[in-house]
Amino acid sequence: MKYYFKIVWISLLLCSYLAFSYYYFNGWWYSSIGTGLILVFSYLIWGKEFLKVVGLKLSIKTILKTILLAICTLVCSLLLIKYIGSKNDISILFTSLGNYYHDVFYILNEEIILGGIPIFLLVSKLKINPIKVSIGLALIFAIVHFAFYKWVFIDRGIIEFQTLFTLFLVGIVRNNLIIVNKHIGYSWALHFGWMVILFGCLLIWVETDTVVTEPERFNIFLGSTEMLIISIVLAGVSLIHMVLSQNPKKKITKTDVSN
Repeated sequence: MKYYFKIVWISLLLCSYLAFSYYYFNGWWYSSIGTGLILVFSYLIWGKEFLKVVGLKLSIKTILKTILLAICTLVCSLLLIKYIGSKNDISILFTSLGNYYHDVFYILNEEIILGGIPIFLLVSKLKINPIKVSIGLALIFAIVHFAFYKWVFIDRGIIEFQTLFTLFLVGIVRNNLIIVNKHIGYSWALHFGWMVILFGCLLIWVETDTVVTEPERFNIFLGSTEMLIISIVLAGVSLIHMVLSQNPKKKITKTDVSN
């Protein structure tokens, strides 16, 4: 019976993510309901270990560093998106607190379901090579965006190849942060700082005074040459950092010297 209950809890966990993370019901608070349900079902599945599994076992110091990183990323994202927007005749308007509240939790839900849980199970439980896990999940991350915008989301469209490649690189950066630090805090901060501007704000085509669709936002901003270069650099640095963290230099002891 315990096995069957786990199957039910896992199914409800995934349904909670899909049903409550996005704007299907047009309620700014629904994403936080999704977070609550995800945590409840995670507890029912993994018990007292659930915070470690979902990547939310954070110290006060880590939480403060996460908030600081989110603020820094937000400022940089605002400047970059304004720059790219000006080149494409797109203006950026700030919206309501409800939109930004929604972004906090829908991004948290993505980090848990697409980052924290699978990375913990694959790396910590199944002992699969972290680099293979990072690259594999990053590929899935890009494919999921393509599939969701083509067939699932209300605002549908085609995500272009260069955008998908940038998403793949960003996925590597996020995964590496989670693997090295064993929590989703810093990954969430980077994700939130970018998405709260790109999707929390209103982007308008100046010439036609119409809203830029979500697929268009991905292709114009994430698929830009600027973001591609930034993503290549960040992915390269994060891979080097992860390799070094997984293979620290062996400390020389007195025994080694005597031998």
